[in-house]
Amino acid sequence: MKKIQIAFQILLVIILFTGCSSPASNTPIAQNNPVPDQPLVELISAKEMLATTLDLTNIESFSGWRNSASSGEAQALDYLETRLAAMDVLKNFGLETERQTFSVLLATELRETSLILEVRGKQTEVPADGLRGHRDDPRLAIRFDSDGEFNDYQPDPVDAQGGALLINSEKDLDDLPASGAQGKIILVPYSVIDRTRLGVSGATAICAKILSKNPNGIVIVTQFSTRPGESNGTFVGDGSGFTWAESPFTPPILYTRLEDLSPLGIRKMDDLQKVESAQMVWDSDVFAPGQSGNLIARIPGEDHQKAVILGAHIDSPNAPGAMDDGSGSVILLEVARVLNQAQQKPPVDLYLVWFGSEELGLYGSAHFTATHQELLDRTIAMLQIDDLTRPMDGISADLYLVSWSAGRLGKPQLPWMTTLQDLSSQAGIPVKALNEYTIYSDNSSFAGYNVPNQDLIYMSPEMDSLGGVWVAGSIHSPYDTVERSEEMQDILVQMAKVSLLAALEPGKNDIEFREAAPIQGRAVFIASHTQPAHMTPGTFVETGMAFSLAGLDVDLIPYGQAVTSEDLQNAKVVIVLPTADYAFSNPGGSPDETFSAPELTVLEDYARSGGLLVLTNSAHQLKYGNTVMAPNEDMLAMNDLANLFGISYLNQTHTAMNITSDQEHPLLDQVSGLQMAESNGVLFELTEGKILASTNSGAAIGLVPVENEGEVLVLSDVGLLNNTWGSTTNLPFWRSLASYSLER
Repeated sequence: MKKIQIAFQILLVIILFTGCSSPASNTPIAQNNPVPDQPLVELISAKEMLATTLDLTNIESFSGWRNSASSGEAQALDYLETRLAAMDVLKNFGLETERQTFSVLLATELRETSLILEVRGKQTEVPADGLRGHRDDPRLAIRFDSDGEFNDYQPDPVDAQGGALLINSEKDLDDLPASGAQGKIILVPYSVIDRTRLGVSGATAICAKILSKNPNGIVIVTQFSTRPGESNGTFVGDGSGFTWAESPFTPPILYTRLEDLSPLGIRKMDDLQKVESAQMVWDSDVFAPGQSGNLIARIPGEDHQKAVILGAHIDSPNAPGAMDDGSGSVILLEVARVLNQAQQKPPVDLYLVWFGSEELGLYGSAHFTATHQELLDRTIAMLQIDDLTRPMDGISADLYLVSWSAGRLGKPQLPWMTTLQDLSSQAGIPVKALNEYTIYSDNSSFAGYNVPNQDLIYMSPEMDSLGGVWVAGSIHSPYDTVERSEEMQDILVQMAKVSLLAALEPGKNDIEFREAAPIQGRAVFIASHTQPAHMTPGTFVETGMAFSLAGLDVDLIPYGQAVTSEDLQNAKVVIVLPTADYAFSNPGGSPDETFSAPELTVLEDYARSGGLLVLTNSAHQLKYGNTVMAPNEDMLAMNDLANLFGISYLNQTHTAMNITSDQEHPLLDQVSGLQMAESNGVLFELTEGKILASTNSGAAIGLVPVENEGEVLVLSDVGLLNNTWGSTTNLPFWRSLASYSLER
């Protein structure tokens, strides 16, 4: 297998970069020769960026590449850190790097994926990769562990072999006798199970049928295409129908590219009939939780009181990831290289951040924002670069800046977007603007903290009609390769120039990009015992916006950091997020997450000294859009705090999502109804105080008075601080909560 990988890498180098060596082992172009009379944007080099892209796509090739929370992702961060360490000028400026490690709910490490095909009696090893399991459901994810055990760090390869059986259509599958696949290796063109053509449910149904035939193994074969509507391998390694297919048995499943089978005389799908037998080796481990990381580079500026952040995600969705998001990752490094070559210090502190595990759900940026609150307060602008695409033939595309405005709260202006558009236009680069009320990329994790942010991407709304930028842009597929980036190198250069302008221009004037009222106090979220990344202001975007527009500075005490009285200084409202972690194997046992006695004292004292304390709970871990994930085994640990005020959360959940009220109270001003996440609200009882709102199951919102005019607001569901996708149902409640926090 290693010989094939090396040969493939050498071939890429010869084809694409004759005469151009990778900067991993050679000095980058003219790093230390300043060019004072040349605009810095003209120092951007496509050659440099493509060489770096090649390096990134060679990491763990055909073993998951830079899969989220994998060894490949860590190696990529090591590589970038090594490149930064060679930039002597920036080191003289005071360049510092920081590595962060954090947990994700589930991670897959593909240790070995090898495939040998026999044609005309000759056996040939061909490149092949494996599948990662479900991103959020441990029950489905474990099926993609080769020994079926979580957190097993030992190699456990599974060998499978058998005669080859080609399935060219669902009809072939239906015509197959019940035992027709036993002892065989099924070969299936990806178009037969492609969810981009069949939908998730259709693809899952066919994949379940394949599994029901009990083959020894399954080999999926993809084919490159740039024609709209044709299968192009999108989601094959991460998110195929096998991800959701229910089956008591999951054999080794690998995928290979048709283009890599030409040495066997296989050049079209019908040629797969030539395959006589197959041998597979599959070794995969699923970790719960998994470990991921961020790399942060700080380049000191002339003014340390302000900062600009540029971000990109280093992980790829079990694919080469040259464009998604190799493009953003190499652009960040190119910005550093240009500053180093030009010996140019930025006007304000510049942070370059490579986020891990964006593909799993913005985990890296959620961790970064949770652990860099002081930096967020002085950040004047943030730009994410995610990502370059190669549109399908005939599909137009443009550079877009995408952000989530406070338009639904009455502030649709996006001054940072307008400013960067103007700067780009002056540089001869047209950039369009798009306001999307949805989670987009790592920039979205900054929105709830009132940090002006946007994502730079090459796409078009036309792509949405074809299934999204993934389907119409050659990403999330085995063909997101350096060749695609080379085809789009002019756009890659434009994106790098826009990014360099974003790094250098905002700090040169006093333009205020934040949309907020003058700060009158703080809204402090306590996540000391809340590990899930999506149950914080990084996901509760419009709740954070509502607080900021009212004049509250949104702050977070991150997971693992005990809350102290100093943390609550000048807090007008303190929101205690649910006790929850990524454990899921201890049902009915002692909770893993509990507040310490000193923490309980701090929070009780805050409320009894006149503060507004908000208690939340959650029967599950939630993802953005109030998507329900694994059960929360620690939900009753909230009672350690709740019981101090005569509140008891019960081991029961609401059967209804919709909340109604006939009470009049400022917290319910303009609130006509509320909605929880599905089956997620935890019922509670009060010994005093009053119920403000209920479902047909019982109390959902309560208010308990304590001495010195303090109050405890009780919420059944932390999901009340968020909305389901596209909904605005809970928005009036957030505005009322923000106003009430300041006026009470």
